[in-house]
Amino acid sequence: MALLKDPNMYNYMGPKECRLMLLELDGDGPLYLQIYRAMKLQILAGHLSEGAKLPASRILANQLSVSRNVVMLGYDQLKAEGYVIGHKGGGTRVVDCLPDERLDTVDQARNNARKESAAPKLSAQATISLAYWQGRARLSPQGNTPLSYDFRYGDIEVDQQSKKQWRRLTARLFNNDVHQYGSPQGETYLREKIAEYVNRNRGCQCSPEQIAIVNGSQQALDIIARLFISPGDKVIVEEPGYLAAKAVFQAAGASVIPMAVDQDGMQVESLSQQRSKARLLYVTPSHQFPTGSILSLSRRLALLEWAEKAEGFIIEDDYDSEFRFEGRPIAALQGLDKSSRTLYIGTFSKVLFPALRIGYVILPPDLVEPFIALRWHSDRHTGTHQQRVLAEFIAAGFYERHLRRMRKRYESRRRLLIASLQASLGSQIELHGTNAGLHLMVVFKDRSLLEKETEILSTAWSAGLGIYPASPLYQLPPERLGLLFGYSGIEDAAIQPGIALLKQVIEPFLS
Repeated sequence: MALLKDPNMYNYMGPKECRLMLLELDGDGPLYLQIYRAMKLQILAGHLSEGAKLPASRILANQLSVSRNVVMLGYDQLKAEGYVIGHKGGGTRVVDCLPDERLDTVDQARNNARKESAAPKLSAQATISLAYWQGRARLSPQGNTPLSYDFRYGDIEVDQQSKKQWRRLTARLFNNDVHQYGSPQGETYLREKIAEYVNRNRGCQCSPEQIAIVNGSQQALDIIARLFISPGDKVIVEEPGYLAAKAVFQAAGASVIPMAVDQDGMQVESLSQQRSKARLLYVTPSHQFPTGSILSLSRRLALLEWAEKAEGFIIEDDYDSEFRFEGRPIAALQGLDKSSRTLYIGTFSKVLFPALRIGYVILPPDLVEPFIALRWHSDRHTGTHQQRVLAEFIAAGFYERHLRRMRKRYESRRRLLIASLQASLGSQIELHGTNAGLHLMVVFKDRSLLEKETEILSTAWSAGLGIYPASPLYQLPPERLGLLFGYSGIEDAAIQPGIALLKQVIEPFLS
């Protein structure tokens, strides 16, 4: 491959002559034919337009380290086939009317070659990640059918008052010194505000120095996986559980061990069997995903005892603990941990707006520097400007006022959703996870419905009803059909008619 970029050649070029060309020789056959084919590809691709002047033969020969006669032979072949024409004293130019063969573009030729060639060999990590990515299709409606009633979990309402406050802070702080690289650990002021908040409201015990800012909880999981996992290591996860966490652990080379969940969270009684095996344990104790159960205090203490005795570490994903509607909040595992075995993950995406990719990790002191080093190797740091806006948003009291407003709205929708489900399908279903979080889980008592899941989902989506299965979140096959209903992103007026439509969809499938 030769890059034609000789300043001397400009003396020989008119305004339409090629001044920069990436000429790729294919290495097949005589050099003059390689030059001919390379130039032909440039013409057919449109890189050399009609009337464009080709590089002088001596300049091209110099760039390719071949004799001038070789280049001239290549040009002669182009002339013979009608691609270029020679002008006495004017060099060689692309003809004004190219042959029909130009319609067979280089892109088409390369596409054909790509189809004939073998697929690229991916790493084990990429292969696993791709499989999970493609499997996401099972979780969502396909095609362009509009959804009149969408109970998608994970969506949230963007509060207009908070949006205005955020916009004003963004404009005010933009002129500050936010245009240079920042710390991979995150802005100090934001870490101070987070430490104050979680120590006061979540019962955590941490200093700002233990906190690292990340681009959302998913990046936190990825860095933690790289921090701990070597191929073959074992990680305990909830069953059912958060699919993206399992994907991260398996992509890092871990063997994932499912641990069953009941109404009190992860069933920790069998942990002693894993004491010498597991490196990490991943848990969502405040609102288990997807069942919504809350890990009891006795089981929290049992988890911490396991971690200390097994020299393992607990990943506490506290993704939506701010929204609890019944009962007293239970302190975070991190605040109960006396042996520094817990890594606590929090996020602002589920509270403010998903596009705000800011989360944080509270780390044991000895893990702060290794975590920051891995973070630095991936993407340096989270956007400095957004960090400072968020810090001011918290410091001004906007964040906690936002939480109070949203709790009231979500509580109203939660009550409406529960009432609608009970009125329409009460005798047919069980409700799980109704006292906290931003979604609940509906499990149907009719076991035959699980076999009809695909048909039920297709019927619902075709009718404009967005419902979402729990089955992809299980490693082992579930016994009954489960559906997840988010209520933070749907309008109040859509809940009752949406559940009425659900009844119409489900009834023909009931035994």
